[in-house]
Amino acid sequence: MLKKLSAALLVPLLLAAASTVSVAASDPKSGKKVTANVASVYPPGSPMDLALNKLKETLEQQTGGRIGIQIHRGGAMGDEKQTFELLSQGSVEIGAVGAGPMTTFFPKYFISEVPYMFAGQDDFWKFWNAPGKELSALIEKQRGVRTDGVIYRGARYLTSNRPVKTVADVKGLKMRLPPVKTWFKVWESLGAVPSTIAFSEVYMALKTGVVEAQENPPETILAYKFYEAQKYLIATEHVYGAAIVMSSSKWWATLSKDDQALFTKAMKEAIELGNSITRNGDAEMVKKLQELGMTLITVDKDAFKKAVQPVVDSIAATEWDPAFYAKVKAALK
Repeated sequence: MLKKLSAALLVPLLLAAASTVSVAASDPKSGKKVTANVASVYPPGSPMDLALNKLKETLEQQTGGRIGIQIHRGGAMGDEKQTFELLSQGSVEIGAVGAGPMTTFFPKYFISEVPYMFAGQDDFWKFWNAPGKELSALIEKQRGVRTDGVIYRGARYLTSNRPVKTVADVKGLKMRLPPVKTWFKVWESLGAVPSTIAFSEVYMALKTGVVEAQENPPETILAYKFYEAQKYLIATEHVYGAAIVMSSSKWWATLSKDDQALFTKAMKEAIELGNSITRNGDAEMVKKLQELGMTLITVDKDAFKKAVQPVVDSIAATEWDPAFYAKVKAALK
């Protein structure tokens, strides 16, 4: 008959075994193989794309390739709405989008990117560090899509083939806008004649005169060469936009705690890189656009804000969640 192990001998053996298991579990190169697809609407070389590359490099290097990241750029897996739906279904693991999905799925909370809601980059972060977190929690609860990080994308500028120096100059301006109802209302209140044109067709629409103006951050204007089809760069800075990296809650739940920790740390580093690029990016890209031949026009932004305030107040009263709007206003004080 085997003699029972004494407690003095048994306890050290159990502790040693537990220590071995702990080390193995926390070893980034151990565990099951993970492949995460990233559906990104952003083009190669953009600040958002550089952040995603950082995420990919960090995770693949730390895990010896056990965790693999496949980035599908430039809307290859669909536009913002389609990407959000894929995330909600669990059909794609990670997505990089703008605030577009909010206009479709959470219109009562689409406040952050209404023209002249923010006075500058400070207001942008006041929103995302307080009421924006509440919105992120709501999105995860209702649609199963996590917000993993926010990158400041820059202010939106107007570009045109005729000069726009005052509010009055907007009257009759044929401009392209994305299909965002509140944006149409705001620009129409200024006298513009907006139309919806697929983003992939904007360059040719500008080149052929189908529309004479559009609006986007300087980074987009530069990346898609709109400067080739537009003469004037107008610093309306009417929206301070966000690029949001999101992930599927269904997919996240399949990861081990150790892998979740790896993703969280790597994502934080990637988001920090993206924001370090965009923090002062507008000024640098505006300079490049001027060097490429665009004429910069500065405008009285307070005059534009005053002109759109009545329609913004109307939208707030009829379309936004009152309690959430109150929290946004309080955060921006």
